[in-house]
Amino acid sequence: MNRFCACLLLSVLYYSLVESAQPYFPSQIVFSPDNGVTTIAVDEINQRAYKSIKMSSYAKETTYAMKNFPYAIPDSPQSKYYVQLLVDTPPEACIYGTYWEYGGNTFNSFPSHWTNGKSFEIKNYITFNYPMIQSTNSSADEDYWYANTTCRTTSGDIYPCEEIYFKKNTEIPLRSTRVARGGWDIWQFITYYQVISMEQPSDELFKTIPEDWSMNCRDVMLGLLYYPQLTKLELNQSVNVQVWLITPPHRINGNDTVSIQWKADQCPDCFTWTPQQLSFNIGNFQQRQTLTITRVKNSLKTTLLPSFIGGGFDTVPTNIYPIFIE
Repeated sequence: MNRFCACLLLSVLYYSLVESAQPYFPSQIVFSPDNGVTTIAVDEINQRAYKSIKMSSYAKETTYAMKNFPYAIPDSPQSKYYVQLLVDTPPEACIYGTYWEYGGNTFNSFPSHWTNGKSFEIKNYITFNYPMIQSTNSSADEDYWYANTTCRTTSGDIYPCEEIYFKKNTEIPLRSTRVARGGWDIWQFITYYQVISMEQPSDELFKTIPEDWSMNCRDVMLGLLYYPQLTKLELNQSVNVQVWLITPPHRINGNDTVSIQWKADQCPDCFTWTPQQLSFNIGNFQQRQTLTITRVKNSLKTTLLPSFIGGGFDTVPTNIYPIFIE
C-alpha cells in the first residue's frame, strides 16, 4: 500500500512538473519573424532591445529600448529610466517615450507584455495566454508545445489556441501559431522564425543610436491639456481656459522652463487673450493656469495654436494642441 502511494505521488509530481514548465525564447537572441524584413534583438540579461524594419530598398524604421539610455541629458529622467526611441530614415525623424512616474509612451514597437503604461521591462520575447503542454509525440526533428485549450476559427476549424515548435532538444524556435481575430474573422496565424544568433546581441546594433537624439527627437509625452478645449463665444464674451502640462518640461542647460504663446490661425484680430504668455517648469507643470479669451469681432470658427520656447518643447508639433472657438 505504501509503495502504491509513493508511486502515485511521484507520478502526480512528474506530470505537474511537465505541465508547469513553459516554453520560452532564449534570453539573448537575434532573429527575424518575417524572412528578413524585420530584425529583432532581445537581451534580457543586459536589458536592451532592438528592432529594425526595412520599409523599402532605402528606408527603414529602427527602435531601441533600454534603461540608462546613451547620450541622454545628465540627471534627466531619460538617463535613469527605460526609454524607447524610434528613428525613421531617410529623412531622419525620431520620437521617444520615457517610462517613469510622469511619463509613458504613445507607441510601442516591442511585445505588449513588456509594458503596462508607465513601466517597462525587457522580458522574454514570447508569452502565452494559456498553460502550455509539451507533446510526448513530437517529430524526430522538433519539440512541440500546445495550449491546454482549443479555439475555433471562423471557418469552423479547431486548433490549440497557441502552439510553438523548437528544433529538437534545443532552445531554437522554429515557428509558433496563435488563433486570433483578424478583421471580422478569426484565423490561425503562423509565425516562422529565422534565428540569426543566440548569444549577446552585437554592440554594433546599438551604435546606430543618434548621439543628438535627446535634443533633436520629440518626446511624445510633452504636451498641453486644456479645460475646456472647445468653447463657443459671442461678441464681447470671455471664457477662462485652464492650461497645464501632461508631463514635466525638460531641464536643458540648467533651465527647465517652457514659455507658451498663442495665435489665432483664421482671424488674428477677432480675439484677445490674457496673459499673453504662460510659463511652466518642473515644479508647477501640473498647476492649472488660466488663459482668458475674449471675442472682440465676429468671425467663423477659429483655432488658437500654441508656440513653445524651451523645456524640450521645440520639437512638439503645435497643431496637435489647439483651442477650438466657435
